[in-house]
Amino acid sequence: ACEYLRNMPRGFEQNVRNMPWFLYFDIAYEAAKRGVIDTKMQTDKTITQVTNELAEYHHGELKKNIADLPRKCPNEDELNQFLQMSLAKEEQWMPQWYASPDGEAAHRKAFDRTAHEKFDVCSIDMDQLFDGVETWVGLLQK
Repeated sequence: ACEYLRNMPRGFEQNVRNMPWFLYFDIAYEAAKRGVIDTKMQTDKTITQVTNELAEYHHGELKKNIADLPRKCPNEDELNQFLQMSLAKEEQWMPQWYASPDGEAAHRKAFDRTAHEKFDVCSIDMDQLFDGVETWVGLLQK
């Protein structure tokens, strides 16, 4: 496998989709559902193409990223419930690591980073994002 990857021809497209890409996908899907993307555009382009164009425009033209969009995040009580469930599973699945001196502390630190720095537990607040938006261009300019 490593040899294949080293000799792989240049220009080979890899699946490099990450969490922000999927959030842009959710926006594109919601735009189609709400009628913000007209039927011609829906006919001419795939949802993947629309998602890629949205992400590229947002990053390239607007110089923004996913953190600039309105988010819905769990409150601290909900996050604490998620953390407790996560700690319980960690202890169940990896008891030796969990019992190690830094096991639980490392888990808590990683969870905190995921929740409070990377916002991986958040979704886009679609109602706020689409408030007053009637067209695809209007969404892009938001």
